[in-house]
Amino acid sequence: MSSQKLPASRFVAFVSMMGALGNVLFALSAPLLSVTGHLVGLSLDLSHIGTIIAAVFGGPTAGAIAGAIVGILPGVWFGYVVGGAGVLALLCLPLGKSLTGLTVGYLCRKLRVLERNRRSLLVAAMILLGYIPEMLFTIFYFVVLLPIFFGLPTSVAIAISIVVVAKAWAEMAIIAAFAGALVGNIGFLEFLEKHFYVRLRETAIPPKI
Repeated sequence: MSSQKLPASRFVAFVSMMGALGNVLFALSAPLLSVTGHLVGLSLDLSHIGTIIAAVFGGPTAGAIAGAIVGILPGVWFGYVVGGAGVLALLCLPLGKSLTGLTVGYLCRKLRVLERNRRSLLVAAMILLGYIPEMLFTIFYFVVLLPIFFGLPTSVAIAISIVVVAKAWAEMAIIAAFAGALVGNIGFLEFLEKHFYVRLRETAIPPKI
């Protein structure tokens, strides 16, 4: 079972669906945001589920595009609704999420984790590793870009980045566990086969007796 290139129409449908899923998940969490200052939301944001599904099953390109789509609504929210970072947030949040999709998709495809034993654990590990580039970019965004463009004090920027990154790791751990479960879910794999022509049956789904 390997992530693979999908037919063009199915690729677009798959990526669009995962991008929409991520934005819906964020929209469900946004009304619950508890805003500290103008930058930090303390709700549980699982929008990266869409990014991760696209990356694991569709590969790095699907993951990168889905991540960029998933980042649009958060970019608007933190750029214009509560954050005040404007265009900077609208550009950087999709880019950061795209980095995770690209990295997770690349790791899963390069290491062929979906074809290995204990693939659920391996997929979860790849997701956590794949978040590291976005984590570094997030720190750069808060500690470097916000002070330069908006005069945010460095001490405040560092404190916010610590909270945001710690929260993100907790969210990614939940998403990694969820994605690991999906890899072993026969119903979900059959859904991918049926609707997106992702042929996973030979290695993912045991033969019926």
